[in-house]
Amino acid sequence: MNSFLKNIGLHDTLNIELNINRIELIEKLWKITYKTNTSFISLERDTAIPTRFEYRGMIDNNGFTLKKRIRLFDINLNNPVFRGKISDQNDRTFASIEIVPSAFQIFSSVIILCFFLIAIYATLQATEKDFYFLAFTIIITIMHYFTLKRGIRRGKYDFERELI
Repeated sequence: MNSFLKNIGLHDTLNIELNINRIELIEKLWKITYKTNTSFISLERDTAIPTRFEYRGMIDNNGFTLKKRIRLFDINLNNPVFRGKISDQNDRTFASIEIVPSAFQIFSSVIILCFFLIAIYATLQATEKDFYFLAFTIIITIMHYFTLKRGIRRGKYDFERELI
């Protein structure tokens, strides 16, 4: 799945070298992360999380899985998931991070793609060839793709800025 996402531009990686050790990096991540399960579907809404936390997820000694939390009245729901591995070498910490869309975003992409295929089938089966419905679904599909791609790029920039 990651190779497919990488081919269409919805998978990105980030390798960061930091001057701090692993323990300091983990402490820094815990200061901005609210502990939740990694499925990111919990009974506690993002708006109920204290405002000092920017991310939600799990962190352990070797890696982390994080997602940026949604604020109240935030219209951006395209926050990617950050999966990282942390390693130490000579008082330097290396973080290898992969950025992918969340399961909800992939599910919504599949639904939109099914809607697009149904529109193609309906247009081909119709006696009157009305291409407005097909054009509408093409526009929705393309907009959703570029919205996900922009969310990956912006999430990478924000997370890199947060670590450095």
